[in-house]
Amino acid sequence: MITLFDNIKTHLPFSLLDNKSLRLIKETSQIAYYPTDTILIDRDVSTSIFYLIIKGLVEAKDGDELIDIYHNDDIFGGIELIEKQASKYQYITTEELICYEIPAETFIQLTEENKAFKNFFFSTIVERIDMLKERQDSARMADMMLTRIDDSILHSACIVDDNTSIMVALMKMEDENAVSILVKNEFGYGIVTDSNIRKYILHHEEKNLTIISDIQTYPIITIMEGELLFNVLLLMTGRSIKHLPVLNEEGEAIGILELIDLLSHFANQTRIISVQIEKSHTLQDVITASKRIDTMIKTLHLKGVKSRYIARLVSEMHKKMYAKLFKLVFPSEWHDKCTLILLGSEGRGEQILKTDQDNGLIFEDGFEPKDQAEITMKFTEILDEIGFPRCKGNVMVINPKWAKSATKYKEDIRRWMIEPNYEDLMDMAIFFDTFAVAGNISIFKELRDFLMVQIKQHKTFLPHFARSIESFESPLGLFSRFISGGKGHKDEIDIKKGAMFAIVHGVRALALEHGIYKTNTTERIKALNDIGYMNKEDAGELFETLEVINTLRLHAQLEKLEQGKEIDNYINPNTLGKLERDTLKEALKYVEKFKKRVSYHFHLDMVN
Repeated sequence: MITLFDNIKTHLPFSLLDNKSLRLIKETSQIAYYPTDTILIDRDVSTSIFYLIIKGLVEAKDGDELIDIYHNDDIFGGIELIEKQASKYQYITTEELICYEIPAETFIQLTEENKAFKNFFFSTIVERIDMLKERQDSARMADMMLTRIDDSILHSACIVDDNTSIMVALMKMEDENAVSILVKNEFGYGIVTDSNIRKYILHHEEKNLTIISDIQTYPIITIMEGELLFNVLLLMTGRSIKHLPVLNEEGEAIGILELIDLLSHFANQTRIISVQIEKSHTLQDVITASKRIDTMIKTLHLKGVKSRYIARLVSEMHKKMYAKLFKLVFPSEWHDKCTLILLGSEGRGEQILKTDQDNGLIFEDGFEPKDQAEITMKFTEILDEIGFPRCKGNVMVINPKWAKSATKYKEDIRRWMIEPNYEDLMDMAIFFDTFAVAGNISIFKELRDFLMVQIKQHKTFLPHFARSIESFESPLGLFSRFISGGKGHKDEIDIKKGAMFAIVHGVRALALEHGIYKTNTTERIKALNDIGYMNKEDAGELFETLEVINTLRLHAQLEKLEQGKEIDNYINPNTLGKLERDTLKEALKYVEKFKKRVSYHFHLDMVN
């Protein structure tokens, strides 16, 4: 009983109560058992109990219509008690039920003494999500404190023997772009940092400083791999340590932990990753820094940062990464003769976790690149190493279809407008989401302007383009039940096909019609609001709907990443709490409402 009661204190709305109120619940409530098909509250009958499910299923019905399903940790009966009204629905058990029963007198006393507790029952879905995030902050921070050291946060160690000459050691430090030197002595390691180098510069002649061990700090403090980061933070801040060597079980150095990186881990890793990418001199430097973006994503998600803001930060990191790779991989004679473009979700700045490579090249007319196949393959293989899966649709620079001259792209655009087939419509959608990330940007801008002119001249193309919004059915069926399925995805729904695509493509079609150059879906919605097509309320609902979908998708993807599973677009509604399920249902309903709006706008019922 005590263990079960301790569990409810962590769930809304009980987490809003103080200890006095929680003791009142403990003293007056009881645990009850009900077999299947028991009517707990009948329609048009008042209840004297507030229910909290421990285990089992309860359905709320209005006659034969299923209104809602309640399971573990869900609550019901509160509104009826507060407003002293008979129930509009019948609540019946569909599985054996074990639940807390809180008497009406206790529940009413709690609402009278705790304003936040009472307001919870009348709050909107968005307000409840905000409450949930606030209450989870401390738990999430505790999880972060239990994170242990691994190589994702370490810098490569620049290691030299103790008898190495100082100049040779410094040259190695420069070659490896290191911020310190580890000195391997007969017994343990020493370290050389900026302060030691200043000592050498000022006193090397008078003290005859010639080998690296002459200027090292020795012995030094080290830490073992797998140590709790929180303990390391206490050590480094307490001892004013900026560079901490990390050793494996054999006592060998596996890397250097920098204090600024550790602080960044507990705050926000965006700045440090950005600086590392910008300062990269080698491909390996770019690869190492870019691999840390996933850690940044996890940290921001745990802090409750909205998915669209995470996407924006990740997009900025990726743009810096692509620009640096362009400079390091592609020959200098290419740099002002072509444009490196990002397509699809990368072009829209909406890819968070690395789901696929979507990129291409536009060559200046008359430019014939040498060794194109070898160079573009090298670029693709580097993205492989960073962790970007190859695009299943082959939308990559290694595909000549997406690496050709501006004139050939113009030929494609003309064909898309005149007699588009399904593949043409898909290619048009991909290309319209293009962002030019490196090279001669003017080549792309001219092509984009050409696209907009063609659209104005072929208005009949737009309904055919917009019709793809009807490609996928909603995963929300009759009586607000989730429709799951798909090979290997029992009980899961494809949130991208079932919801996200409709918003992204519908907004894309409207943006194309109105000559909006933005590629990001959120920015396109703002632009549609600015020109008066969409009012502020509709734009706000679309923002929130997209945010709910993206947040649930990201959460599911991060869990799969943690478990070593393939990242996809499926989520399991059964693993969500009542609050999240209700939010998802509302989001899916709004998606259908938006699809109808787009369908009516483009008269899709008249399109063959």
